[in-house]
Amino acid sequence: MKVAVLGTGFGAYHVELYAKMEDVEEIVVWGRKEEKRKEIKEKFHVEVTNDMEEIWSDSAINLVDICLPNYLNKEMAIKALRAGKNVFIETPVAESLEDAEAILQAAKQYDKRVFVDLFLRFEYSYEYLYHIIKDNRLGALKELRVKRETPPWWGNLDSEHIGLNLMIHDMDFVTRLLGEPDSISASSIDVREQQSAVTAYLKYEDSCAWVRGVSAMPQAYPFSVGYMAIFERGTIRYYEDGYSNGSTDTKLELFCDEKKEEIPLPQANCYESAIEHVLQCIKDNEVSCLDIKEAICTLRTVLSMNQVLKK
Repeated sequence: MKVAVLGTGFGAYHVELYAKMEDVEEIVVWGRKEEKRKEIKEKFHVEVTNDMEEIWSDSAINLVDICLPNYLNKEMAIKALRAGKNVFIETPVAESLEDAEAILQAAKQYDKRVFVDLFLRFEYSYEYLYHIIKDNRLGALKELRVKRETPPWWGNLDSEHIGLNLMIHDMDFVTRLLGEPDSISASSIDVREQQSAVTAYLKYEDSCAWVRGVSAMPQAYPFSVGYMAIFERGTIRYYEDGYSNGSTDTKLELFCDEKKEEIPLPQANCYESAIEHVLQCIKDNEVSCLDIKEAICTLRTVLSMNQVLKK
């Protein structure tokens, strides 16, 4: 398979992952900056170009991976689909429902597939909870609390932007488990310029979820994610703290009346797993949990939260 990657920022990491995969025979990378193109070419021994038309006109390219600023996703995805390519888009799929729906309609029109990098679905600790719920091992899920807290490492994450650019991963986790909520309430505060704290409350018929995103933690604070899931017959707690020096502290625990159990966490790369899944789905025409329709449900929930915050 031949893959094109648009973007040399986070796109460079995608190139690194594709370069490891047996199903990927060729990679071409589009980027604006000559120095970045040169760096990627020398490091990964791939083709590079600054001419987008070379991507669209190359009939050998089967998948276009879009790692560009969000506002370009609609334009680039539709051009790729029109050119007969499947598409893989970094989150969020778009900044508006109208743009996301336009991509979906183009995929139907040109009979191609669009995948979105909802990578948390391949993180073991989150998959574990998904299967606990699916198999009804602890009864009904009654309350879910999810958090994502970070120092100011990721650009503008004020209360207007934190939903799409940070909290969307946890929102996707919740909507995958529970569906779209019956109602949403939310509160926010801008702590400093481009740094905020937001909490959303998602209400369901027989359960609820809290989703918290904070981008105003001190520099010494870790990038911290986690959840607590309260069931009828037990509780699951997970956390991971990642520090700037590369060290991590993580644990996944199951609590029941009769026992406490620490669940082993295998070493796996969820980004790599997501890309492998996309390639497999294209190769074998399999149903995908990364389908754009899934991403649209998540986007709708985040945008609903943003509307509440504006009021």
